[in-house]
Amino acid sequence: MSWFVGQEVGVLREAGIFKVLAIEKESLLLEDENGFTYRHMKLEVVIRQPINTEKISSKDLQAKSPTASKKVAPTKHRKLPYIDLHAEELSIPSHLSAHDVFLAQISAFKNFCNGQAQRRNPKFIVIHGAGEGKLKQEIRQICNGSVGISIHDAQWSNGAVGASQIELLLGQFKGF
Repeated sequence: MSWFVGQEVGVLREAGIFKVLAIEKESLLLEDENGFTYRHMKLEVVIRQPINTEKISSKDLQAKSPTASKKVAPTKHRKLPYIDLHAEELSIPSHLSAHDVFLAQISAFKNFCNGQAQRRNPKFIVIHGAGEGKLKQEIRQICNGSVGISIHDAQWSNGAVGASQIELLLGQFKGF
């Protein structure tokens, strides 16, 4: 890959957007969005391809047709708004790298949270899947590091914990 100073990049197994500060023989000196600098091997760095997440709409279970999905929510969650962060549900192009898909999922989560706060919805469901848990772990980290937002396990399908219930303290949550 060809790198240039000022280029926006991503780092494998890291969340966030980085900017190339210097190009070295086998590594790159990067700066994150908070101004911290890191040195990463060139093999760990990928070119960032922004994904327009504004077209991703939130889904409300009551408006969804029964044939649209095989997932059935337990009764207590039926009336809560939700977002399904699976790549196919977000219409994320399949040719993207796993890291870019992950970044798009995190962006969609943050946009959805902001939208729910604007709509004054204090509770909603985020479906992240019951896989390896990297997406769930990152969402938990984001919530635990933010004021006015809490996260709890929510069983979604077949007893698996592939979803979380988010609660916003609307007076304290500042958005992402």
